[in-house]
Amino acid sequence: ILIQSLINTTNFLGPIAIGGGGGSGTRVVAEILKQVGFYIGSDLNSANDNLWFTLLFKRPKWFVKNSNTESEIFKGLRIFEKAMTASHSFRLDEYFFIMKAALKMSFKGHDHLNSGSGMWPIKRILTILNFRKIDVSGYIGWGWKEPNTYIYIKYLHKYFDNLKYIHVIRHGLDMAYSSNQAQLYNWGDILGIKLPDSSIPLPKASLQYWIESNKRTITFCRKFFKGRFLLLNFDQLCLNPEREISLLMAFLGLDIKHVDMDKLKSLPKIPKSTGRYKKHDLTCFNKDEIDAVRSLGFIVDFNYVGKTEK
Repeated sequence: ILIQSLINTTNFLGPIAIGGGGGSGTRVVAEILKQVGFYIGSDLNSANDNLWFTLLFKRPKWFVKNSNTESEIFKGLRIFEKAMTASHSFRLDEYFFIMKAALKMSFKGHDHLNSGSGMWPIKRILTILNFRKIDVSGYIGWGWKEPNTYIYIKYLHKYFDNLKYIHVIRHGLDMAYSSNQAQLYNWGDILGIKLPDSSIPLPKASLQYWIESNKRTITFCRKFFKGRFLLLNFDQLCLNPEREISLLMAFLGLDIKHVDMDKLKSLPKIPKSTGRYKKHDLTCFNKDEIDAVRSLGFIVDFNYVGKTEK
């Protein structure tokens, strides 16, 4: 598949960014990009997360105590772009930026569970400092997948003139009952979502985060990423992979005649957790929350008859 006839331009395509809620299906979309010839990083985990991006940007405290957030983020993006495109060398201040990020993460990790502490950031440093050894000439373009990417969408819009962004969204009620709630705890305060406690159960807080994070991201991208934004419904990708993958290829600027559609269609699988919300009592959610899930394109097999709550 790695042939120039895949694309309608001779230029190296990119960047293409993939983000979405944790467990929303971003892994499959990243695998599709890999299969058609995009370089999405050389330091990936089993979920295809770009761990350089995680090291540099999974930094919730940036948004609550740093008055110089934008310049710091842009410096991180410059480092990330150099490493991903194997271009230029790091400046002295960029080396310090990487070391500082790794040092902080070594002690505190990158989420509420202290994940990413210890030797994890040291391993990231070893790979990112060797980026010049990476040969990207055999790829048709570059991009990355890291679910938290959407948190930085307005900064990505400012930094990259030609960024294309794919936002993956999965049924909000299924996500509310997921064991993967890292984004709620990492970014909930920033988005104005109250974290779960005795007054608000975890699924309700999770759904509120799902609604707010997706609505904010979609609204922003539809306004500022005209023609460069794709909202990809993971449930539909699993149910009708040929249609959704064809839309994805068109978005990327690729000719489907030159991709192995049979192989790509085999990648999305309906998760066993699909429809898990039906096993739960949904009365903790109010009508507005249920309606919000429907407004974002999902069928809810539940008729709410309670009062509307604001």
